[in-house]
Amino acid sequence: MIDGLLAQLFGEALFGRYTPSRRAQLLARLFFGLVGAGLGIAGAAFMTLRPDGASPPMRVALALLFLSIGAFWLLNVGLARRWRWPGVLVAASLIALIAARFIFGP
Repeated sequence: MIDGLLAQLFGEALFGRYTPSRRAQLLARLFFGLVGAGLGIAGAAFMTLRPDGASPPMRVALALLFLSIGAFWLLNVGLARRWRWPGVLVAASLIALIAARFIFGP
């Protein structure tokens, strides 16, 4: 039963007769946007709560990097917006990360 359904689904997808609906595209985009945002928040929490490793400015820069990546996934991928500021935040947090490494050391 399930193997026939999967064979039909993948067969239609491979031969071009399968057209995904707008609802399926919206759900897939929203799913991956939420997964990316969740991973960004989890990465930021992990970097801030980690007791060993980098200096505090380096941890803050890493947390900002993860939060900006999460914002990018949520807003640009999940909500399908063409906003530039999440990308600018990613670039700014990468610059802050490099600056924190050079100024404050590991």
